[in-house]
Amino acid sequence: MGILNVTPDSFSGDGTMRKGTDWISASVDAALRMEDNGADIIDIGGESTRPASVYPDARPVSADEELERVLPVISALRQRSDVPISIDTRKSEVADVALSEGASMANDVSMLSDPDMATRVAKHNAPIVISHIRAKAQYDDVIADISAELIDAVSSALRDGVAESRIIVDPGIGFAKNASHSLEALRHLDSIKTNLGNLPVLIGASRKSFIGAILDAEPDDRVEGNAASTALAIALGADIVRVHEVREMARVAKVADAIVRGWEPAHQGWQSERVRRAVERET
Repeated sequence: MGILNVTPDSFSGDGTMRKGTDWISASVDAALRMEDNGADIIDIGGESTRPASVYPDARPVSADEELERVLPVISALRQRSDVPISIDTRKSEVADVALSEGASMANDVSMLSDPDMATRVAKHNAPIVISHIRAKAQYDDVIADISAELIDAVSSALRDGVAESRIIVDPGIGFAKNASHSLEALRHLDSIKTNLGNLPVLIGASRKSFIGAILDAEPDDRVEGNAASTALAIALGADIVRVHEVREMARVAKVADAIVRGWEPAHQGWQSERVRRAVERET
């Protein structure tokens, strides 16, 4: 899953909305490069998730503004490619409209904080990523707490009409977690997956602050840490890895997947069967 931030204020500095540029064309070109470099899904977001506690100038974005950012890109990209598009949003209205306009799935980093999110996604029969987050980075038991809270969120989504086969879970690396919490969640990803009944798992560790803390590096200089996190996540059961450096991480994923799941010389490209099942619409 390649990350496309249609924002002026992404924490990683890769937002495509820059003054004086044709940001729609720039966004589409970036997405097409990701696809060419091995991305199976393009995750398009119109609101930065950088925390205000770390970035004082961070501000919330209204649903209307978010849609003004993402819809032109989704429309233009859909005209040039059939690559599955994920809408990265915490707002049910944005997810609903984006799914109507060509997105294939929703990625909610707020763990269904919008009470209408699951219902609106369910009406499209679209997959949804439910990511763990909580108010404070305080845990009695990191793995048990993440697992229990994700189980509750999954149960809520099921009650709201989302089919179990359309649910993907994400332990929320870097969200309400310090470096130690994030490392523990990655270290025991297999346990989290088991606790969630082996639902498909997405990992979004790319350029996160725990890598910066270990390497003492800025977000755009963490590629080695991203590679280590990607390989380990795949070894421990991740089905989708959300990344910035698509070409490099697609190659890391291909080798890691070959080591863990086996390799046939005739096989071209890395794409988890679960990724295909997750994003393929039922007919």
